[in-house]
Amino acid sequence: MQQIVRYMLPGLFFMHGVSYALNPYPGFYAGIILGGSYSPDTTITFSEPAAQTPACPFNLCLPNRKGDLSYSGYGNIGGQIGYRFSGFRVELEPVVNYNPYQDITVGNTLYRSPKSSTGVRLKGSTTTAMLMFNGYYDFFTFCESWNLVPYAGAGVGYAYIKNDIEFYCNNKSIPCTNISDSTSTTALQGILGLGYHLDDFTWFGLDYRYIATGHSDMLDSNVQVHTINLSFNGSLCL
Repeated sequence: MQQIVRYMLPGLFFMHGVSYALNPYPGFYAGIILGGSYSPDTTITFSEPAAQTPACPFNLCLPNRKGDLSYSGYGNIGGQIGYRFSGFRVELEPVVNYNPYQDITVGNTLYRSPKSSTGVRLKGSTTTAMLMFNGYYDFFTFCESWNLVPYAGAGVGYAYIKNDIEFYCNNKSIPCTNISDSTSTTALQGILGLGYHLDDFTWFGLDYRYIATGHSDMLDSNVQVHTINLSFNGSLCL
């Protein structure tokens, strides 16, 4: 009996590998996406506090000042609904990306953004809400036996960009520095990732995405975002 079991086990493992060969279900799918993001430095137009003294003159500003803006890393959240056919996928993706301002430099003056401080500090952020139409190609012949599938994609869509900035002195708002600006424009993204298929109906994705939008007036440039994302998708079996 032990000899029979010994010779049967390799055959059973072989049959298991054949019966569960990766064959993703074609048709509709839906999922969620969550990631971390970073935006490179840019130039910003804002209203600068006119003086930096302990007295804090709360309504004296120098409008239309330009400074060098640095961001803090943060993240994004969204979802997708798509359709798979052969090695291709097409999908509609709503996603929101948020990046807070880290500091602004004007000449020799540096404004930072701690949550609380004495003296002058800033608070600001860029929020980019996008609706993207994406296309992907899945490379199923690579590491298929491990259920790992690299993919590449690109997307085009609509972006709503909102910038908010305000300065504080001794944690009290300086009203004349409060600016909120919004822009509607186009967006493009490139995608490189690796999928892990739990079965023929569900899979995880880990990918890098580079996003670029059209011009934003307040930032004197387009918005650029680098993101690392984890997604989960499931077939809808419709």
